[in-house]
Amino acid sequence: MANALRGRYLLPMLLALSVMALSSATQAAVVKGLYRHEVPIAGQDGTQRAEAMSQALSDVLVKVAGQRDVLTNIYIRNALSKPETYIREFGFRTDDTSTNRQKYFQATFDELAVNQLLEQAGVPIWGKNRPSTLMWLAIEDRGRRTLVSSADELPRVFGQAFSKRGLPSLFPLMDFEDEAAISAVDVWGGFSGKILEASKRYGSQSILSGRLAEDNGRYYGRLNLTFRGNTQSAAIQGLNSQGVAQTASDLVGSVLSQHYAVNTSDASSKVSLTVENVSTLDDYATLVKYLERVNAVRAVDVENVRGSVIGLELTIDGSESQLADALALGRNLEPVSLVSQDVNDPLSEITAMTYRWTGRQ
Repeated sequence: MANALRGRYLLPMLLALSVMALSSATQAAVVKGLYRHEVPIAGQDGTQRAEAMSQALSDVLVKVAGQRDVLTNIYIRNALSKPETYIREFGFRTDDTSTNRQKYFQATFDELAVNQLLEQAGVPIWGKNRPSTLMWLAIEDRGRRTLVSSADELPRVFGQAFSKRGLPSLFPLMDFEDEAAISAVDVWGGFSGKILEASKRYGSQSILSGRLAEDNGRYYGRLNLTFRGNTQSAAIQGLNSQGVAQTASDLVGSVLSQHYAVNTSDASSKVSLTVENVSTLDDYATLVKYLERVNAVRAVDVENVRGSVIGLELTIDGSESQLADALALGRNLEPVSLVSQDVNDPLSEITAMTYRWTGRQ
């Protein structure tokens, strides 16, 4: 099969080095707790517990799928009426630090059962390795415009909203280097060149910028998400900080999940992967285990070994470009070349890949 696959590579093309460098430098994080969640609850009677279970399952499905539209799916809506089917364990806790000693329902959901539900519903699944979104927010308060830094209060609210959605995020340090590179005027004016240049040090491909005027705790303005040269926006009209943060997380989750979430209900395909610098048996074992954990990979088969170079055949869900995206999020493999059949869109049909094993965790 490998020879047949290689025989189809009639129009090989090396992707631009700048693209590979950007991919390998992508800020990413392994998101923990995708299948765990807690929701506030007033009491522990049967009705309240059932409502909390359904809400917790709703939130987990949104986290795993990456977008809120999943809740409109008929299969998902039916499943929400019997959330206990998907719960592995649950409990309650009380926040003694809150003034009203708020109670919470906590649940851990069965990962396999949740994934099977999404697969049956035809909903793509987003793995645990996810890119970070860098946020540049210019705030106008009483005529004064400033840039939000990681030390301000607003990032805490955004952090909670993004964490609830399973979305890694970061705010700029606003240290000397940032202050020399960008100003509130640049972000308020939406000067994309300045924003992209100032973002390079953080290594994020996903960049959220926005201009927000504050009036008595309410915000008005617009958020812009730039990802790989494309920008999508969301208007902010009279929302509090929690509302702004939820709008931002909805925007980021919807856009990024379209690139990284994999529809496992689609037919699988084969891809040849060559990995250099696999020098020891430990390297080989770690490489295979690493690939088997990648969201897009269903199976890993060895084709050949030539010294420290190993040829693999991967059975994947989703597209070849989604596999390249998933590998770019990790730290273990650095791209050497990605060969495509499509001259006009090199990322659309990647059919052969060469990477270098770094062994970094």
